[in-house]
Amino acid sequence: MSSNGENQKSIHAALISHNNDKLKELLLELKFVLKDNAGDIKMISPLGKDYDFRDDDAESILSYDDVKVRQFGAFCIAGLMGERSSGKIVSAYLNEDVDYVKEHYVKALSGLTKISGEERLYERLDELETLLKQEKTESHKHYVKEIRLLLGLLRTTGGKRVFTGHKVKSEIILTTNRNFREITLSEIRKFPKKTFNAGVMTICDDTDKIKNIRTYEEMLFVPPFDEERYGNLWCDKDIARIYVKDILTPYILERMIVAEGDKRLPISFRLDIKGESVREKEEQIQRTLTEIVEEESGYGLINVRNDFDIQVRFVKRKTGVFKPLVKFCSPRDDRFSYKISDIAAGIKPYLASLICNLCSEYMSENSRVIDPFCGAGTLLVERDKLLKTEFLFGSDIYPAACAAAEKNLSKAGLTGRSKIINKDFLSLEHKEPFTEMITDLPFETEKKSEKDLEGIYSAFFGRAERLLCKDSYLFVYTRNSTLFKKQILKNKITMIKCFEISKREGAYLFVLKL
Repeated sequence: MSSNGENQKSIHAALISHNNDKLKELLLELKFVLKDNAGDIKMISPLGKDYDFRDDDAESILSYDDVKVRQFGAFCIAGLMGERSSGKIVSAYLNEDVDYVKEHYVKALSGLTKISGEERLYERLDELETLLKQEKTESHKHYVKEIRLLLGLLRTTGGKRVFTGHKVKSEIILTTNRNFREITLSEIRKFPKKTFNAGVMTICDDTDKIKNIRTYEEMLFVPPFDEERYGNLWCDKDIARIYVKDILTPYILERMIVAEGDKRLPISFRLDIKGESVREKEEQIQRTLTEIVEEESGYGLINVRNDFDIQVRFVKRKTGVFKPLVKFCSPRDDRFSYKISDIAAGIKPYLASLICNLCSEYMSENSRVIDPFCGAGTLLVERDKLLKTEFLFGSDIYPAACAAAEKNLSKAGLTGRSKIINKDFLSLEHKEPFTEMITDLPFETEKKSEKDLEGIYSAFFGRAERLLCKDSYLFVYTRNSTLFKKQILKNKITMIKCFEISKREGAYLFVLKL
């Protein structure tokens, strides 16, 4: 390719001839090509030659007098040069005098795995926080966008803010199944506790002593909240500002202290509005409160869409008051760290643990356990964690589910006494009988109609009798309870217990005996 022919794709030629239109056209085209082939080295590698881009052109493009050239060019340079470009882009970014273009430099840098001159970016972050605390100008909205992008970039390279409030006395909610809150309640030791509609509430000064309870879904922190004084914060900006500045921000910062020597980063958050009858106003309330949290925290809290440090929820109560709750997303919840692979219809681990707990009085140590619809293997792992088994066997008709189950059981350290096979339960055979069955039966989806389920449920007990020892227990979770009960009666199976897990979802747990 000639480097001089302006009719050809030559960025270099357009640059040295100062052909603005051609240069913008080529850079914009290249930008889209890079986006379409992101991560594909084989496709990206020849692009520099195809577009006649030379490393020496980078500084000229980044200092070009046309803002569009700088804007498109930053992304293209980062895409073609990779880490070699970071120093140049950082320098250009800090020297840029057009506010909205600065955002594009940060976006370009976010595609790089390593950045030189990172300390200068932290200095810019401090500068932005100072600018945002000053009187609002037309540049304010650009500063907010820039600081969000910069925060995302620095969190990727420098790490996240982490939760440090393990020993800070806090009121905590453990959300759980509403019908069986007592199970979670019984696992809390040493701390005052009580049940309420969404789960269990406790006042705790050592979260390490409750975080490993397996039957709760989420751990939520309850900041101090005087309903009489702050009850109208959702519709009164002045009240909301006072609450955020005086109570919510200090509460969060007390539990996310920056360790000495660590980089100081703002805390990233997402704000959600929960509760019935708020849909019409939800977006407006969310936007207003998000803005107030950012401003009144002095931009120590910055709103981001994904991968946030905390989630702030304003939950509407029956009284009409929006009460705040905080979910700290770090450290990672490692109760179910074995679950490194999942499937769309997979059972939630906390629910699998609850199911095992409900059936525990009928379970025996060193049982040979089968799950004929094992999915990602969650029920098998939770069954073994509750009471050690001799052998775990899982089958599933979907290869992806079996692959996920094998990974999860391996991560849980169960490879030596477990086996997963890709086979239809209706044709499943095994030489040595099992002493227990636990399973989450298939339910009606786009792939499975009610007629399909009738066939599976009808054949279920006949196949179970061929695989299980006499007097074995079956623990069956289903979201099609009416259909399943018909088969229990038809096959004259002894039903020991039936637990209503969720009436709304039609989810029930059956304890049966052959």
